[in-house]
Amino acid sequence: MTGLDSLGPTLTVTTVPADPAGGDTVTATARLTNDCPFPLRDAVLYLIDPGATTATKTIPLGDLRRGAKVSRSWQTAMPADVAGDVSFTAHLVFDVDGHSSDCARAARTVSVPYEPNGVREPYTAFATADDAEFGQYAPGQLVIWAGGRDLSGGTDEKGVVYLPGAAAESCVVQVRTVGLTGSDNPSAKSGLAVANDLTAPGKGGYAVLTMSARYGLEFMTDSDGDGHLDTWAGGGGSYHPAWLRLVRSGTTCTAYATGNGLAWERIGTATVASASGAGDAGLVASAVNANYPGTTVRAVFDHFSVEAP
Repeated sequence: MTGLDSLGPTLTVTTVPADPAGGDTVTATARLTNDCPFPLRDAVLYLIDPGATTATKTIPLGDLRRGAKVSRSWQTAMPADVAGDVSFTAHLVFDVDGHSSDCARAARTVSVPYEPNGVREPYTAFATADDAEFGQYAPGQLVIWAGGRDLSGGTDEKGVVYLPGAAAESCVVQVRTVGLTGSDNPSAKSGLAVANDLTAPGKGGYAVLTMSARYGLEFMTDSDGDGHLDTWAGGGGSYHPAWLRLVRSGTTCTAYATGNGLAWERIGTATVASASGAGDAGLVASAVNANYPGTTVRAVFDHFSVEAP
């Protein structure tokens, strides 16, 4: 339930069935009560399907007196092959006294658990960590479950989902880390990685940019081509979701991050002398459980892309 403020209006959304499964046909209903001490002028109700960025239905309601009640339903569906929070949304826009506008918004959110289901082409999965599993969901979500002691400090234990040969000599690799859960270890981390071969970092070109559970950003690279991450930049506070970006230009790699996808902060630049030709680009996660034996982490990503600069 969402009220504009303590005065109203009140807007709710319900679904039938109440807890739809993937692929189910759904009847969603928005119910509005004008609890304001004034009428709502030129009200318009927007009904929005899960994952949509524009309204499925736009319904002019006109003027609504004090105490007026309105309900509108729409036929939709629970997307197949989804996980996480799926919302059926109603958005109301109206005028007050003919000279100012306001809005109210409500959603029926269904939480679908993430379950490992593997990844499909063009993605490939690989792991050097215990307990690694992988998932791929619409729209564009990738998930890694993994143990692993760390990515640095002489170890390289992680789960990886990657695009073989996608990291051209000049490219921009980007992702949004949606969430990092399942481990009590504050050092658990997830993010981006590039290398000549992500299944064999000792072949050179290895660089990662991760967001940890509580210790902020880490931009690490392999300075001598031995497959071990031995340079570091970063710090600060952790935040999720986080947008991460690695920009490769030959043997130079620059890391950026932002919380909103707009104002990018440069984290650092490093020379990765062993980088050559088109390499792999992907996503990594590690529980960093050297001091937390047996713990694992679940990392959820979306908006993964590899593009020309």
